[in-house]
Formats: sequence, structure tokens, C-alpha cells
Amino acid sequence: MSRDAADAPRTQVAITALLIVAGVLILFIPAGGEGRVLVPLSAGHGLSAVDAVGAALLAVGATWLEVLVVRRLPHLALPPRALFALGLLAGLGVGLVIASVFSGFFWWWGVGAAALGIAVLIVVPLTARR
Repeated sequence: MSRDAADAPRTQVAITALLIVAGVLILFIPAGGEGRVLVPLSAGHGLSAVDAVGAALLAVGATWLEVLVVRRLPHLALPPRALFALGLLAGLGVGLVIASVFSGFFWWWGVGAAALGIAVLIVVPLTARR
């Protein structure tokens, strides 16, 4: 196998990580610097043009990363129970983040982000290795 082919997953994971970090940093811009709300989601939440750019970067990076993880899943050598637990943890995390946007329990996004982050921190290094 050529060196370029062996380093491809690592390079792609690095690019997706940069896209995700850029998207999150853009989403952290305070509401006063974002401009007007284009699409109101709930009381206290709305989508501005700046948010749309951050969300687009985050969506592209996360989707690309998910495709990389799924393609390399057979090579991760994780037992079925571990895969199920990681999938459950990630799904719970995403669900709590989405629910916090559309409902009254605002601070649950932190719990959801932590759950999703733990799952990502376990699976992504396994995906990036040779």
C-alpha cells in the first residue's frame, strides 16, 4: 500500500475536525454580533446568516466524518456491545442537543454535547489510525 493511501484516513479526519471546529467557533459568536434573526426556532433561539454558515460547516464536517467512521467500521475491531453503547450514547447526545433548542430545558445541550463528545473522542482516533 502506498504511503498516500495509508495517510488518507488521517488527513480526511483532520480536515473534518477543522470544519467542525470552524463551524462551532462561528456558532459561538455572541448574538449581538450575528445580525438579525432570519428563522425563529423558539423563544430565545433563532437562525441568523452567521449561524447558517456555522451550521453548514458543522454539517458538512460531521457528515463527512460519519461517512469515514462507517466506512472504517469493520476495521475498528470493536465488539458489538461497544458499538451499540457508542451509538446509543451518540444518539442520546444528538437528541438532547436538538431537544434543548426546541424546548424549555435549555441547559441540557451541555449534557447532550458531552455525551456526543465522549462517543466521538472514542471512535474518531480509531478511525484515523492506519
